[in-house]
Amino acid sequence: MANDALVERLGALLGDVAGESIAIYWPIRGEPALDPLPQRWSDAGARLALPVVEAPGAPLRFVGWRPGDATVAGAWGIPRPVAAVALRPTLLVVPCVGFDADCQRLGYGGGFYDRSLAALDADGGGRPRAIGVAWDEALLEGFEPLPTDRALDAVVTPSRAFLRRAVPAR
Repeated sequence: MANDALVERLGALLGDVAGESIAIYWPIRGEPALDPLPQRWSDAGARLALPVVEAPGAPLRFVGWRPGDATVAGAWGIPRPVAAVALRPTLLVVPCVGFDADCQRLGYGGGFYDRSLAALDADGGGRPRAIGVAWDEALLEGFEPLPTDRALDAVVTPSRAFLRRAVPAR
């Protein structure tokens, strides 16, 4: 039931995704599953991608994928598309192991999403929106993000959505 609430809240937050290029993830280790959103988004005209680990310390590569497309085991056994057509996302849906109310994210410690957001920031194509998904219990108080950490634009849980506060100009 909690996963259903999270999926509905995420779908409502994103609204019309026609024309978007959405990087999703394959859930592991109890991360929230996104079903039925990938099929719904694909049917609505969004292009989907899954992240692929190319090398330790490198940004993720996002590869086009649709529900039903063939996959093979990638890094850590996580499914990746057989076809390797790169897709630059306009929106990333990112799993969170932990997060704070300012939309700072904790993952598994590899820094892949932080490096990927930094690379997408720097490639001239504009920063994609980044929306985290997490269980309510993943909300943390008082952790200090690293200088290389990239805040998300929002984090969605089964009970609410956290929107990143505007940062005053310096």
